[in-house]
Amino acid sequence: MNITRVELSGELRLRRPFSHVLRLSFLALLAAAVAAAAGTAAAAQPKLVLGAAVSVAVLVLAFRAPVANLALFVFLTAAVPFGILNRFSVGGGVDSPGLLFSDLFLLAGLAWAALALPSQPLDRRRYLSALAMLIFLAVVVLEVLHGLRSGYGRSIVGQEGRVLLGLGTFLIALPLLAHPRSRSRLLGALTLVALALGIWGMLQWLGHFSFGAAGDVGVRSGVRLTSGGSGQLQGGEFGFPVAIVVCFAALALGEIRSWLWRGLLLAAIALNTASCLVTFERSFWLDTLAGLLFVLLFAAERRRLKLLVTLLAVGVFALAALAVVAPTTLTTAQERLVSLSSYSSDTSVRYRVVESHFVYQRIRAQPLIGSGLGASIFWGQPWAQVPPKTRHYSHNGYLWLAWKLGLPAAALLIALLVSALFSRSAAAEEQLSRVVRRGAQGAIVGLLVATIAFPSFSQLSIVPVIGLLLALALSPQLPSRPRASR
Repeated sequence: MNITRVELSGELRLRRPFSHVLRLSFLALLAAAVAAAAGTAAAAQPKLVLGAAVSVAVLVLAFRAPVANLALFVFLTAAVPFGILNRFSVGGGVDSPGLLFSDLFLLAGLAWAALALPSQPLDRRRYLSALAMLIFLAVVVLEVLHGLRSGYGRSIVGQEGRVLLGLGTFLIALPLLAHPRSRSRLLGALTLVALALGIWGMLQWLGHFSFGAAGDVGVRSGVRLTSGGSGQLQGGEFGFPVAIVVCFAALALGEIRSWLWRGLLLAAIALNTASCLVTFERSFWLDTLAGLLFVLLFAAERRRLKLLVTLLAVGVFALAALAVVAPTTLTTAQERLVSLSSYSSDTSVRYRVVESHFVYQRIRAQPLIGSGLGASIFWGQPWAQVPPKTRHYSHNGYLWLAWKLGLPAAALLIALLVSALFSRSAAAEEQLSRVVRRGAQGAIVGLLVATIAFPSFSQLSIVPVIGLLLALALSPQLPSRPRASR
């Protein structure tokens, strides 16, 4: 018996090195084959090989660090101009949409969510919301095919499809918000993104960045209905109100004891407020005000008056400082605000009404299935001597959504956003979770207001943020239960 054991153990000692060498040899041959194929492809299409390598790296990041993946995706879409993203796209051209760097983060995040979501214990509200979002995203894919079959421009169809698929951040964020550790990391990362957005806004304004062709970067010259306005900040304008409202809710109501995070939130509020001011867009000012009022309305009664007084005091101090540092900017803002009373003679209101009429006619023609992504209207402004031309957008975001996707799909998304406003607090919900949820709801209220005059649902810089806000509004954090002993 002892001899047999020695022989068997000796046999095993002989076989283990052999199998190990065989495995290493196979991996070496496979690596050599992949390297040879990559080298051959790199000689012919170096950009394609680089894109494949980056795609693999992003996919690994999504599965190893999903919080970082989501935060980077939000940063790329909210702060980085489309022109820069498009410059490094893969497979793009004049008549075909390219694969943007941000698309890789979204696709990788959705792949991770497809595996993570089924194992999450979702309550009834979040389960139905996730199901509604899946149905909406499926409709978006069908409308992409509808637009391609209708012969619309592939670049326009691809861009509009890319924007609406950005709502998939809702599905990515749900599993992350279900666990305290990933939730705290995500909130911290989003605070840094809000701070970066405010810094980016001030860099554009102080650096006098040129207005980009895509309309999502730089300073546009002139300010209508003012006597001395020199320009309006455009890059990041949709995100400034969101950052202000959510950070204000977290700072004012969240009982954050860390001086570091207090300082970061305060800096984010200050920078985004300054950036929002110099957009000189009245709709975004009303957006911010509506969101802040919503947060105050649902604050505890003992804090409501204190917060209101604090807001008024900060506002007076900011106006006094602005009058000293930048009196021209303050004058322009005052004239722009007063111009709200003369909306009947405002040409911007007139062309929005005429534009909405053309879009409404398209909705009546295809109320159920929509005209498809990439559809266009043809109109001009004879009163302003603007000749007719083809346009793919509408300033009224609700009409744009119904025009492209049809009334049922548009109603589904709007109902999902409105229902998030009525999400009640759980009995044992933690304080910070309740505060962040109120901030997200306030930001959604503001966006619903701004979408009347601005196409929020067709902007890559804000649609992924909308999906994220929806997840924050519907995901309460309950106290973690101790694990039962096995």
